[in-house]
Amino acid sequence: MRCGSVPDKALWMRRSLYLTPALAILLLLAPAQQSHAVETAYVYKPDGTRHCDKNPGISLAAMAQVLIRSGVHVYTQRKSHDGREGIATCGNPTGSINVYEIAGSDLQKALQLGFQRLDPSWFAPRQVAF
Repeated sequence: MRCGSVPDKALWMRRSLYLTPALAILLLLAPAQQSHAVETAYVYKPDGTRHCDKNPGISLAAMAQVLIRSGVHVYTQRKSHDGREGIATCGNPTGSINVYEIAGSDLQKALQLGFQRLDPSWFAPRQVAF
């Protein structure tokens, strides 16, 4: 018989009737993948930039290396601002900070290195009333 003829389709349908339950049983018996969620914390440190100063401050990568060399696992990093309104005169800090998401178990190590804890809600969208 030719491929694609009616008996071939009937044979395929019968075989699929046996395969479908077998696949369902395999899926049920397969071990569920466990989530390895890690508790994280956010820490920050000023990057050292000052108004009117051409010094670019401490880069994210350079400051991350301080954490990593001390055994702190860094998941994410970003530049941000401390949110404070400071006096924008030459020589005063700009308020620019380096923020790192680290393993929660490494929080004490980071604090001992001079980092400060940052509440995760800092990055939550804020509503502004008009």
